Amino acid sequence: MMGKYFTSFDNAKIYYHLTLKNKQSLPFAKAKRKQKWLIFLHGFGGDLTAWKKERDYFSKLGISTIAMDLRGHGLSERSNSKDFYRLENFSKDVLTLIEKEQLTNTVVIGHCFGGMVAIHFQALFPNHSKGLVLVDTSYKPPFFATNRVEKALLKQIIGLFTRFLPNIKVGGHRDFNRFLDTKDLDFKRILSDILHTSLSSYLMISNNLVGLNADKLLDQILVPTLIIEGAKDTIFPPEIAKYLHKRIKTSELDIIPEANHILVINNPKEVEKSMVGFLKKINFI
Repeated sequence: MMGKYFTSFDNAKIYYHLTLKNKQSLPFAKAKRKQKWLIFLHGFGGDLTAWKKERDYFSKLGISTIAMDLRGHGLSERSNSKDFYRLENFSKDVLTLIEKEQLTNTVVIGHCFGGMVAIHFQALFPNHSKGLVLVDTSYKPPFFATNRVEKALLKQIIGLFTRFLPNIKVGGHRDFNRFLDTKDLDFKRILSDILHTSLSSYLMISNNLVGLNADKLLDQILVPTLIIEGAKDTIFPPEIAKYLHKRIKTSELDIIPEANHILVINNPKEVEKSMVGFLKKINFI
């Protein structure tokens, strides 16, 4: 895997891994344009290494892959500005990466928050992907605030935390094998998510998510879409996946028994099998 940075639309430095399967031994730039690419987007507080098992699997099948550290995560740039973390900026990062690498045949795959980014990306930039895979995700965040007053209060509280709490951060990528078989609300894993993202970035992203509702964007997704859901996901329960399936007319739904929200780490074989079936249907592999 080749790790490097690209400069995004707003000069943010975004880190990513690229694995090119050059079967025809073409020059590197030409091979990139001719290949089919799977682009992996990780969840909130994660980093690109969360997809390692799935990427290794598809690499063995001869499929080229890219995984990126979303802004504020992993080795990508962070900022003290809340606007830096607006959801459309994450989507523009994906677009910038595709354009800079001159990729013409892609499927975008997102887990959790990465799925939210993927939904926005596909709705805003519909001509840059041949398909979508949404894993344990939603069109809105899993916050308890339901009305305008509660949402405003929650945003104020998060803003105060961001302003007055020290910004604690642990650098680098993680070994997600440490969190195999963890439950949805595992304290050690969530603490690791926060510290590796940095407390400030974690809070500012959370603040931007309060009140988010991308329901109207679902009608704009017209590419073949696979929705993968853990039957025991308590963060985004199966009812949400069923709603996504109903709203995205070009979608199919695969609910994995006994899997929770962390199925990218806990159930990679089931995720791989589901994706292979879908990618064969759309003639991507």
